[in-house]
Amino acid sequence: MDTVFKISPLALAVCAISTPTLAEQQPEVVEIVGQKMAGIDAVISSDDLDKHQASDLQDVFRKTPEVTVGGSAGITQKLYVRGLEDTMLNVTIDGAQQTSSLFHHQGRLSIEPELIKQVEVAAGAGRATNGPGALGGAIQFKTKDAHDLLHSGNQFGAKVKAGYYSNTRGYKGSVSLFGEVSDGLGLLASYTYVDQENLEDGRGEEQPYTAAEQQVGLIKLSGDINEKHYISLGYDFRIDNGTRLNKPHFVPSFKNEPLEQEADRETLTANYVFSHSDYIKLDATLYNTKNRIAHLNNPRFGTSDGNIETFGAKLFNTAQLGQHTLVIGVDYIDDQSEFSTQWDGDKTDYEKGKIYGFFLQNDWQVSQALLITAGARYDSYELTDNINQNFDSSGFSPNVGIDYQFENGLSLFASYAEAFRGQTAKELFLIDYAKNDPDRKPETAKNAEIGAKFQGDNLYAGVTLFDSEIEDVVGKDGTFTNIGKFENQGVSAYVGAYYGELSGQLSYSQSRPELNGDPLTDGHMNLGTSIGDTWVLDINYSVMQGLEFGWTGTFVERLEDVYDVTQYPEKPGYGIHDIYAQWQPIANEELLLTLSVKNVFDKYYFDHGSYIEYVGSPVAQGYAAAGRDFRFNLSYAF
Repeated sequence: MDTVFKISPLALAVCAISTPTLAEQQPEVVEIVGQKMAGIDAVISSDDLDKHQASDLQDVFRKTPEVTVGGSAGITQKLYVRGLEDTMLNVTIDGAQQTSSLFHHQGRLSIEPELIKQVEVAAGAGRATNGPGALGGAIQFKTKDAHDLLHSGNQFGAKVKAGYYSNTRGYKGSVSLFGEVSDGLGLLASYTYVDQENLEDGRGEEQPYTAAEQQVGLIKLSGDINEKHYISLGYDFRIDNGTRLNKPHFVPSFKNEPLEQEADRETLTANYVFSHSDYIKLDATLYNTKNRIAHLNNPRFGTSDGNIETFGAKLFNTAQLGQHTLVIGVDYIDDQSEFSTQWDGDKTDYEKGKIYGFFLQNDWQVSQALLITAGARYDSYELTDNINQNFDSSGFSPNVGIDYQFENGLSLFASYAEAFRGQTAKELFLIDYAKNDPDRKPETAKNAEIGAKFQGDNLYAGVTLFDSEIEDVVGKDGTFTNIGKFENQGVSAYVGAYYGELSGQLSYSQSRPELNGDPLTDGHMNLGTSIGDTWVLDINYSVMQGLEFGWTGTFVERLEDVYDVTQYPEKPGYGIHDIYAQWQPIANEELLLTLSVKNVFDKYYFDHGSYIEYVGSPVAQGYAAAGRDFRFNLSYAF
């Protein structure tokens, strides 16, 4: 029987929230900070990921209701913020832009949670510093460095971790070596290996061709050369090869055969910060990211192999001018897509795009209570597509916001922002035949938010209401062209409390994404999908020094408002439960044991971010979510 959750007005009133950063004594949690951290809506820490033994993107964002990750297997996972797919967001890893889309039947983002130091989520068009083309917001992944692992007073160290996953009968192992090359300058080298068999859903049915074998590595030299100079040089890679279905988010069919696939990403980053005074803090970043995907010996299409390579640079200065914090900067992005395929005669197609940006953002602390923010971007886009059509466009992206804090801990805020995105490269797997409409126009987003937040001694709460729209949304309608207007209204809210060693937080998210007045569907790939109202209840308790327990319940309401039920069915509601226990058996020793259980009651369900089915089609049927999974992890640092 389908699970259905109903919202009472009282429950919504109790849950009205938008969380600020908590006091130091509060355990590590996902923090929703509203306007408190300059436009950041959620911050996810590495400690929280370790406790829940995160193995993929779904685990990373499990406790953030504004973010939904669809796809049961890691290679298929797509990320949605307020219903918009990550292709509509600006996503970076250590400042390196992750651009375009590889294949609309699988995800484009790949990062190992083991390497994550922090994740910051900014929902909706926002600050000028979010980067170009952030129509639906921005997500910033930051990886660890040597000083995140070194203990005070130590110059060198190592950490080994081993984990087991019952659902896939899989294991993960990692080794990290770290130390100070010189005073303040650290070197980290980390390697992770993952080997998992096929997933099983809540009915115990195996999902064919979802097994994974992954290799992940990170080398980073970073730290302070002296009090004025900081550098960071990093290289990370991820290799994920295996036998998968041609469309890995669908079940096997006569049109969806298994084949050997190769997927890998590598990123090089260089960052330099020069701090001279309150007026000069220069931050410069250079990066190169290469995302590759290959389908080998497809029985119908032959071999296809392509990559998207991005070169980028960003330079900005942060100046403290009295009550003003002023950021001025420029950025540059160069995208090159290359795709070779045998299906229409060994040929290679290309697309090339460039973005030149200038931005300014000012935070004016008018008084201790009043903060006013304002800024703007100007971006210029150039694109040469696969049939040598040239597109040029440019536009402004302004923003303004106000935050007023009363003495009783209550604060009110409001903001308005626009985001401009010019013509960019198409999905990689389509550039061998899909064309752009020569009259394709840029896209423009508008996002308005109002809300309130409260911080008391042991209680925090808040609410954010938003109204977003994107004009001239680009999609495939024969050619890639402007297909209409996107609109989205909703609310993000939560309330939390902590007392001694016990803490709890109830979060809620509602969004209603529509295209031309109709709800988004699973068929709107590379744009978004509709998701039922989502509740997350998270409770953590430290029993004693070195022993902690936690429970997370995720409840998604049935989605009845869908586009044409004869094609896309209603999405059933569901409730799932996760628990964890973390134990440090020997005081002051870096031996840590963690047990977590995902989907405790082995619920059979389809995540609302996953493709469910196309009614009546034998070939467009998605995979259910993974069933119960016992995870054991042991780590030791020395």
